Amino acid sequence: MFKAGIHLKLVLVMLFWAGGFIATRVAAQHFKPFTGASIRYIVACALLVPLAASLQKDFWRPGRKKLLQYALLGFSGIFAYNFFFFRGLELVPASHGALITALSPLMVMLFSAWRYGEKLHVRSLIGLALAMVGVVVVVSRGDPRSLLSGLHLGDAFMLGCPVTWAVYTLAGKEFLKTSSPITATAWASLTGCLMLLAFSLSEPRPINVPLNAVWALVYLGVIGTVLAFIWYYEGVVKIGATRTSVFSNLIPVFAMLLSVLILKEEVEAYSYLGAALVIGGVVLTNRR
Repeated sequence: MFKAGIHLKLVLVMLFWAGGFIATRVAAQHFKPFTGASIRYIVACALLVPLAASLQKDFWRPGRKKLLQYALLGFSGIFAYNFFFFRGLELVPASHGALITALSPLMVMLFSAWRYGEKLHVRSLIGLALAMVGVVVVVSRGDPRSLLSGLHLGDAFMLGCPVTWAVYTLAGKEFLKTSSPITATAWASLTGCLMLLAFSLSEPRPINVPLNAVWALVYLGVIGTVLAFIWYYEGVVKIGATRTSVFSNLIPVFAMLLSVLILKEEVEAYSYLGAALVIGGVVLTNRR
């Protein structure tokens, strides 16, 4: 059955996260990865935690088992993902990074096959191969032979994003059986924020930060985390992890458009080709 409400929310989530690439690209020029991500989640926790605590009376008594589960969400989806995200976008254009993270649905599919024994059909394998070719086109900047001389450091960091996001999505699929989306998101943000803060202590403090970089972190905290993460987990609950992750196909399209409109980035022909291959491969993989 078509669930128009949750599908619309997921489309908006992908638009918000595409905007997050732009915001992170701006913030990463002035904040080190752990510092920038810490500020993002301090903003998010200031809104999420009081809201979740007001809705669930035993919020502060999750129990040892659930606390460990939330810590896994915090480590994979908050701490590790944001380190790769900030570090990667410090080195590569926003549109470029968005194309690499478009592998997230495929990673979810592969992890699902490994964890839950879901069968991979021939069409899925063809789609996977097609998407991988697209990523090769992007990371090699249109010249696959250049990969023989080494992978660009920014690309290597960005490739960490789909892996950690797949762990976050599938772990959430199990944990959401006993937790609400807002509670899981709040605890994941809180535990992940503490991890980020611990590592941010070793980074130099930012100086002469422009206002647009501050607003970029506020956007990431409020829109890109509080609203988007809750709606994303609502999707996982209502239509499943794999079908929810398919909406990530929209991120590179939105990010490419926004990067041209807002950052005035020039998108090379190989990026369009890579985008077509990645999105086509993911769509082919997840078609019913």
